[in-house]
Amino acid sequence: MELRTMNIQTEHRHPSTGPTPYDEVYYPGHVYGLTHPNHLATIAAVYGMQAAPVERCRVLELGCGVGGNLLPMAFQYPNSEFVGVDLSGVTIERGQRNIATLGLSNIKLLHCDIMNVDESFGQFDYIIAHGVYSWVPPAVREKMMMIFKQNMAPRGVCYVSYNAHPFSHLRDLVRDMMRYHTRRLTDMKEKVGQARAILKFLSDGSKANSVHGAVMRDQYNRVLKSPDELLFHDDLDDGAEALLLHEVAEDASRHGLQYLSDADFSRRYLAGYSEEVRATLQRFPESEFMARDQYQDFIDGNGFRRTLLCHDSISLSRQIDLDFVTKFHLLSTTNPVDPDACVTDDSAMEFENQDGSRVTVTNPLLKAAYLCLGRAWPRALSFGELLDGAGALLGGRHTDDAEKVLTEAMFILACSGEVSFLLSRPFLLKEATEYPQASLLARRQAQTGPLVTNLLHQTVQLEDDRTRDFLQLLDGARTIDQITAEMTEKFGPTIQVDQKDSAGKPADPLLLSTRESVQRSLAMVGKLGLLVA
Repeated sequence: MELRTMNIQTEHRHPSTGPTPYDEVYYPGHVYGLTHPNHLATIAAVYGMQAAPVERCRVLELGCGVGGNLLPMAFQYPNSEFVGVDLSGVTIERGQRNIATLGLSNIKLLHCDIMNVDESFGQFDYIIAHGVYSWVPPAVREKMMMIFKQNMAPRGVCYVSYNAHPFSHLRDLVRDMMRYHTRRLTDMKEKVGQARAILKFLSDGSKANSVHGAVMRDQYNRVLKSPDELLFHDDLDDGAEALLLHEVAEDASRHGLQYLSDADFSRRYLAGYSEEVRATLQRFPESEFMARDQYQDFIDGNGFRRTLLCHDSISLSRQIDLDFVTKFHLLSTTNPVDPDACVTDDSAMEFENQDGSRVTVTNPLLKAAYLCLGRAWPRALSFGELLDGAGALLGGRHTDDAEKVLTEAMFILACSGEVSFLLSRPFLLKEATEYPQASLLARRQAQTGPLVTNLLHQTVQLEDDRTRDFLQLLDGARTIDQITAEMTEKFGPTIQVDQKDSAGKPADPLLLSTRESVQRSLAMVGKLGLLVA
């Protein structure tokens, strides 16, 4: 589609209400990988829908906050257009300062009530509403559905998340208790502290061998781990309302929209269920796709939904062919537990993913494919590149059915979430060039903290302050020699690197020359997906 100049004349439409709780208690901006247009286009393609290419699209985010999710997208795709609206003027101003720092011209963050979004905003290929739908009054939810219909392009995809039942019934149980106990408190720290204190008291006081006691202890552990801001805005919000999937789908249907799927593709994978459950869920016809997902929520006790919607005029296909993976770019963090294990025979070889999950493989072709994916990360490989790479690792020796074997394996891994797949290849490098350049966005973020956003729309944590300083030198203007010289001047000729053993316990530190440390750090930054192509 042809991009229009950003000319939305809505900056003056400030809400008529006063300050919001988000003005007073800052809600940290994060990236949410499942909201990324590349991911949304990929899920749409799985079900036979052709969404707009991510490299040239329009994206609207309702409740964008500081722009923590939207701004990295705008940085990645300069030829696409991004608009965010939020009721909190304070967070919008903060986000606008971040935009100015990065010099981006393809994104606007507007201090605007969702109720004021109208046809003048134009149509968008992707509409995102993460963490909003459950936390606004029914009239605003109705307006959001109107926006999804009115402002979504004909081949558009909408992402809307919300607290869901049945798990939220248990969450609401303790929300009622915490809200009652803190009803007269206004200070955030005091309110959050007392919410945790009363829940600990009630949890400890309940009978350990009762269902109620088990629920109370489980909920207390959840609340204990929640960041203060999240607990304040999500659990202690008086208006938060959980919904069932079918209720949201039926509301969408009234507005001429249809349920596309869950944003998490691996949720449709049924291998973890009993044979009886699998057989029952698989009997649902294509026309009852949403109902199958609703029953799956009942089985799982799901408490948070990431629902994708599209126009009801779109014809969708729920039948997924075995070879669907051959149409996408594949990514995985798989690394061999034993790097010296033999690839070319039928011996068992164990691989570990970034999340700690492990899989054992015996087929030489699949072992080679796993190695290729892990070595390529964070680059994505087309199916053809993966097949050729695996064949090369086997010295060109593989059977005639290699493509069929790899297709079947990648199908299972993609469905289970072990291997990610994307329609469009991300723009990033794995290895540093002579003049290495890290993402400007990550360099700016590293100036204020250890959490940065990579080019796969993920939050990654830098090891220490030295790594943050190192990242600032990767501006594309310095050679590796110059970077080494500056690091030597600042930290000396040798650098001590902390290490952990296989059990995760501290081990003897590693003493490296600064040059060795720079090479090591460059490799790490590449693996984190921070080097730009």
